[in-house]
Amino acid sequence: MGNKRIVIAGAGIGGLSVIKELRESGVALDGVEITLIDENFEHYLGFTLPWVMRGWRTADSIPIRPSEAALKDIRAVRATIAGVDGPGKTVLLDNGDRVGFDALVMALGARNATNRVPGLQEAADTGVAVHYYATADAARAHRALTDFPGGRLVFLVAAMPFRCPVAPYEGAFLAADLLAERGVREETEIAVYTPEPQPMPSAGPHVGLELAERVRAAGIALHPLHQVERVDPATKIVHFADGASVPFDLLVFVPPHEAAVPLDGPGWIPVDRESMSTGQDGIWAIGDLSAVTSPTDRPLPKAAIFAKNGAAAVARNLLQYLGLESAGAHLSGRGYCYIDTGAHESARGSGDFFAEPHPDVTLTPASAALHQDKVQEERDWRAYWE
Repeated sequence: MGNKRIVIAGAGIGGLSVIKELRESGVALDGVEITLIDENFEHYLGFTLPWVMRGWRTADSIPIRPSEAALKDIRAVRATIAGVDGPGKTVLLDNGDRVGFDALVMALGARNATNRVPGLQEAADTGVAVHYYATADAARAHRALTDFPGGRLVFLVAAMPFRCPVAPYEGAFLAADLLAERGVREETEIAVYTPEPQPMPSAGPHVGLELAERVRAAGIALHPLHQVERVDPATKIVHFADGASVPFDLLVFVPPHEAAVPLDGPGWIPVDRESMSTGQDGIWAIGDLSAVTSPTDRPLPKAAIFAKNGAAAVARNLLQYLGLESAGAHLSGRGYCYIDTGAHESARGSGDFFAEPHPDVTLTPASAALHQDKVQEERDWRAYWE
């Protein structure tokens, strides 16, 4: 019988974490062929994008490109995935090629879908709106904030769910920090509008309220339960579904998101909470393109730590599926994220997102030490792969 074929779709944090977990599993992989498929084999830690917006990093300094040594014994296929034939156990590439698998991990992430909100892409094209959910866009956001003379600065969450639940609040903190450094903070009104009932709703009833207090204490207005309907780039007004509207001088938005590649119809890929199985034989999904519901019926945040947790579970589960491991593993609900608040300080939210009767997550005070921990996390990840 031939080699067991593991295919990992996506060379971001989730996909690379699967490789790292397989290597560290202690299981002999001599009879296993691992194929990694990605468009460009370049990724970044999402929390570095706000650093580009703030001006602490340049856009070209944050991509991470795995070296040949880091991908030793991995078959790397540079291609765009068009779809998956589950029953046929093949991944379909856009050039017509097919890659067969015995076990498949989908870790392709989410992509920005700005055109889902009428007027939003036009606002971005004309420069009255910016976002920081891609390297070049984060650099544009930095230039816009550097040139901003003061006025109405509106942060907008366009749709849920979105990658990194603290990103809009972190972005507002860092924008305020930059404007203060430039001497125009006092001439600027900053407000965050979001469809969420409160920040970080997946983290339970308490931590989001605490973050909201910190946002308002920083002089940033917070308006929850505001779902955008359209943006008028000519008049620079955001219109909401309830009939409310808000004018802006500069709009900074979190784009709508969508799964990079669906599996069984459009939308996020639902998976079993414990195993990350898609329900299709030999196929798992992890990271941002997957949809996990907690025991208290909350969506699991789309954050790097849960891509890593998913990889840890799936690596064991696919080895068990292939007959190479006696026991599988369950997805851990323990997670954390850092929240930059400015002045090179960070707070940290951490806890058990699967706890009952509600998630048990706490938020620390901001400190320079926690910001350095965040910086070190990127250094460690980069050192492993470059």
